[in-house]
Amino acid sequence: MHRLHAYPDLRAMFRRLLIATLIGILAALAVAAFRHAMQLLEWIFLSNDTGSLVNAAEGLSPWRRLITPALGGLAAGLLLWGWQKMNQQ
Repeated sequence: MHRLHAYPDLRAMFRRLLIATLIGILAALAVAAFRHAMQLLEWIFLSNDTGSLVNAAEGLSPWRRLITPALGGLAAGLLLWGWQKMNQQ
């Protein structure tokens, strides 16, 4: 029992532990939501319900195999460009 005096701010330590636990849970939920969103977009745009991008790519025509990553890169670039423009103001 005398060891507890070595940690005078035990209440703050438990508070930090609780906050860290909540942040971890929220991060895990964000990852799960992102994964489900990616599977939904894959299903909508590639008609793939297996969850495998390899299976989705095998079913695409060759020209769609070339253009799909290019359009994804273009969309990502436009998002980043718009984000930078918005934050500069």
